[in-house]
Amino acid sequence: MYDIYIGKQKSIVFPIMCNAHIKIGYGENIPDIFSTSSDTTDDAPHGLWAHSGSFTFEAILTPYDINGTGAAGLRGRTAQQTHDLIMPQGGAGKISEEYLPVADRYSHEMCIFHNDNFRITLLNSTSTNNNQPAEYKIKVYLTLGTTQETFVSPVVIKASDKKNWSYGDSHVKNNLSGFNKNGEIIYDSVARMTQTHTIGSTISVNTTEAHGSRSLSDVFFAGQEVFTRNGFDFTSIGTIASGGVGASNLTFSSSVSPILDETELYIETFKEPKYAENMHHIAVAYYDSGKTIRIFYNRKLVFTGNHTQSNEFSFARTDCILGKNTTGDNDASTDMQFMGELHEVAMENFAKTDIVYTNSLFPAYDTSLLYLRFEEVDL
Repeated sequence: MYDIYIGKQKSIVFPIMCNAHIKIGYGENIPDIFSTSSDTTDDAPHGLWAHSGSFTFEAILTPYDINGTGAAGLRGRTAQQTHDLIMPQGGAGKISEEYLPVADRYSHEMCIFHNDNFRITLLNSTSTNNNQPAEYKIKVYLTLGTTQETFVSPVVIKASDKKNWSYGDSHVKNNLSGFNKNGEIIYDSVARMTQTHTIGSTISVNTTEAHGSRSLSDVFFAGQEVFTRNGFDFTSIGTIASGGVGASNLTFSSSVSPILDETELYIETFKEPKYAENMHHIAVAYYDSGKTIRIFYNRKLVFTGNHTQSNEFSFARTDCILGKNTTGDNDASTDMQFMGELHEVAMENFAKTDIVYTNSLFPAYDTSLLYLRFEEVDL
């Protein structure tokens, strides 16, 4: 059975380079019976703030690419390489560099939901932004008693590195692209060896044999992985070392095996953050009996871990925040600023053993601790 939605789908949007958040205020929702706002122990909480024990958090969202591409700035929903409005050639004056320095993007966390005792973020796992859109792990912070511990999934939201064959493609015509057995182009040939290479750390490349309009300095960069080809099989010969890119010589981070003269060298084809055009379902189920965290992505269980403490879990009697980890305005990195779209967020008072629906959350009324739906569909 299929659910078919027609019309424009909307969401709450946290644009690239924003400082936005949504606050679910504790003080605005919980009455202070004795008028002692600094003391929450004598309050009469309800809903999420009254809950203790197991729970399940779910969200449907669309993350944006925070890496940018090389000298370009942060990228949003499209896969086009976009430059900043001011000083697009780079440098300290770039808007995106002032907002979120490149070095901070590689470990940036985008906070989806924050409570002082439970936080869930998307953690960028990349180490370069040269032809490398951001790729995300799911990270969970959980506090039992006074001890906070973190749990991190493998990379689940990945950039696409495949493009389909198209008739008349110049790379196809010149037989310079790297096909896999499914007919997808996953590597591009970029240069040719000038001579047989013996075991060592430097490879000589014929600059006149570079393919396409890009110069070798654009193609080869520190951290770039380089491949050779044998039929449909591609073998990595290593990564280029920091500072090792020259006009015709590539210095690798480790010794490279012999390579014959005229061998074509390949790099990964242009990667795109196609995840920015789709919705993604993530879920965190916490089982208080075993202090177990289970992380799901698009229904699949991707991580299981256990908290070391034995205290019963309860949500902190503090504000809950969507889109960052604070209501303040510090900087994007410190605030764990989320950039993307939230469609639905739900919290239920039990730990799910599996995930059934990913196109909508459908929380039951009698188990709901929190439910926010930002999605609207015109039928």
